[in-house]
Amino acid sequence: MAILDIHINDGFVPMVDGSLVYHRGFGDRRTAVNDPKPALAMSPRVIRANGLVMASRTYPLGAPVPPLGRPAPLRSDPANPRQFLARRGYWASYFPDRTLIAETGSTIQIMVHNNLSQPHEIRFHRAGAGGADVGSGPVAPGKTKLLSFRAPAPGTYLFTDPGNQPVERTLGLYGGLVVIDPANAWRLAAGKAEFERQWLWLCHDVDSNWARIASKGQTVNPLSTPAVPDYFTLNGFSGFQSLAITQDEAFNHRRKEDTLPSGHPRETDVRNFSASPSAGSIRSGQLMRMVNAGIVDHQLHYHGNHVWTVRANGIDFPRTNGRVSPQGDVILQQWEDTVQLQPLERKESILPVRRPPEVIDEVWNGRTEDWTYPMHCHAELSQTAHGGLYPGGLLSDWVLADQPVPETGLPGTVEDDAHHTFRSQVDFASDQPQEGSPETEFKLKPDVSVEFDFFNRELAFPDGSRHEVWSFEIGDLGRQLPGSTLRLTEGQLFHGTVKPSKSVHTIHWHGIEPDPRNDGVGHTSFEVSGEYTYQWRPDVAERGNPNRGSAGTYFYHCHVNTPLHVQYGMFGAVIIDPPANPAAPTPAGTRRHSADGPLYDIATETLLAPYSIDPRWHDLNHAAGLSGENAGLNRFEPKHFFVLGGAIASRPKGDRVWAISQMKANVARAGKYPTLVRMVNVDYFPTLTKITDAAGRPARIAELIGHDGRPFWTTPNPAGPAVQPTAAGQPLLTDIIKSGAAEKFDFLLRPPAPGNYTITIQFLHWITSKVLATRTVTVTAA
Repeated sequence: MAILDIHINDGFVPMVDGSLVYHRGFGDRRTAVNDPKPALAMSPRVIRANGLVMASRTYPLGAPVPPLGRPAPLRSDPANPRQFLARRGYWASYFPDRTLIAETGSTIQIMVHNNLSQPHEIRFHRAGAGGADVGSGPVAPGKTKLLSFRAPAPGTYLFTDPGNQPVERTLGLYGGLVVIDPANAWRLAAGKAEFERQWLWLCHDVDSNWARIASKGQTVNPLSTPAVPDYFTLNGFSGFQSLAITQDEAFNHRRKEDTLPSGHPRETDVRNFSASPSAGSIRSGQLMRMVNAGIVDHQLHYHGNHVWTVRANGIDFPRTNGRVSPQGDVILQQWEDTVQLQPLERKESILPVRRPPEVIDEVWNGRTEDWTYPMHCHAELSQTAHGGLYPGGLLSDWVLADQPVPETGLPGTVEDDAHHTFRSQVDFASDQPQEGSPETEFKLKPDVSVEFDFFNRELAFPDGSRHEVWSFEIGDLGRQLPGSTLRLTEGQLFHGTVKPSKSVHTIHWHGIEPDPRNDGVGHTSFEVSGEYTYQWRPDVAERGNPNRGSAGTYFYHCHVNTPLHVQYGMFGAVIIDPPANPAAPTPAGTRRHSADGPLYDIATETLLAPYSIDPRWHDLNHAAGLSGENAGLNRFEPKHFFVLGGAIASRPKGDRVWAISQMKANVARAGKYPTLVRMVNVDYFPTLTKITDAAGRPARIAELIGHDGRPFWTTPNPAGPAVQPTAAGQPLLTDIIKSGAAEKFDFLLRPPAPGNYTITIQFLHWITSKVLATRTVTVTAA
């Protein structure tokens, strides 16, 4: 039975800005610290059930390799113009460095060689019997030790050196283990989600100060020298390198193969990924395996498509009988546009690779090129490198392909058209595409037309502090933080015109998914210096269909130097309502949350938006950090904490900060409907929301009904209608809600009797989880 040799080495690694930073890592050969190319990230290995160990970047072994990582489809979809049928059980997948792939039934045997002057070890987290950790134990300097264990159940695992937690893994001693059942090579596990191909994303954070201390042979004390990471990587790379737009085309090709998802649009049905509309095809997307080997709370935000999350930390989410854990996590398969990954967490989701739901027909039918969408962490500090250089951190693109093969007219996998490449991250960060007043393609007559006027003004905050605020105002509401609320109905054609008037800006409709030109992201479209009219149409629901409909809660924000501009206040809420149903009119004073959703009281509908301020950031120039200077945008040290929002129907006018400390809620009784709370986390750090009664006891009166602009669904019937948990008699009741940066939750308040309740929002540090501040909202139930 073959033994895999893994060497613990050290050396210096160039960061995205060219800085050399000391690292340690698990390599596939011995190298010295002064080696110009140290072995700190082993190339992928496949551990076979027959005992062989093979070097291979792809799996299944022998399966056709998708050129540039992009699987060609089976054929055009006759039922859906400009869409295609995904090929079933055909394409191999690429894996990045630091990956071990083990087949079920295999024995993993690793000879650990510690080539350093301190003890080190390798530990596979939750990969042992009963979900226990399994590892080598400390290996003395210059010594070796054999680790042998049976491959765990199919899934995604993390391995690290747990020494001096979390220092050694931050220095680079980490990797991923993917266990695959060869008999179900295109499934997460037997009977679980099927996919076209899969991707592994390893998130990591680098603290160059810790690295400097370690490079001198000194021991880092994480308590006396708290971590301040200043580089953030995905599969080992950041910024323009992650996006495969360097001038090294061989490097770019490799990133497209193992890091940048790409595929042809298809109809995906989350009720049954294995559904075969034609022999050899599936109604599925691509599997995203996301692992946080870093030390900060990451928030992976997908543009263009929501993802359907099916597993977290080895726990398969059910399709029915969901629940909320004592930690505030929803345990139910669900749509997400922002996936929270706490340190050492692992999650698996299906990226549908479908037509973006808010693109208008004319734009969809007229497209002649690939559409590129970002994926980035919405804990915005992670979008920087060395304190600036946005977007220079943990990010990726994914591509919705549309390139036909001339001979057949069918889409294939071909080389991208010539694209702009960059010599350095500084060039990329300081050279985002800008346009004055570009044309709106296929501009139609809108149902709703809104002008977003930029303003900057010093505003007074509820704690008596005053801060410079940048934001957008609509109509005569006034210059407020947050910006004016946008409210639409599914099916309405929307025009939103931005007139920056100062520097350049965009508007990204977070969670709304139009074409890239109307998505409002600079590096995939343009930044606006004159004016531009964004155009999109909210997707219309179909009863019982969890794949359609956009009724829910979103927010808009500027996507130019995003860490700074969003902190300045350039954001506001977006609410999408279902259209009225003449066959089932709603009682006076009520509205339905979604086409299949529950009724709620309009008068008490409330927005809650946790937000904090670091005063230093509000004195920075709008382009701080873009030209390579260290603007300190990796350091967010908030001093002021607020809950923005209030009763949506009675929002006051005037130049002001709209904040909330008390609200009303209805006690359910005949003729009275519950209060709906729309919570949008516009902070950069995670929050924990707790609900208590007048005696301070936990009160399970929050019924979660939506997340990231989509209702929660039970999907027990692969061929029949889905049902929302409330209607299924399985309400997601809780007294605690965990939320990361940019997550949105909709919940009904169901107090059993009149009285006072308290919603307590804890602002948590993104590394230590320490409670930085607590803000409360008093709920008067009547």
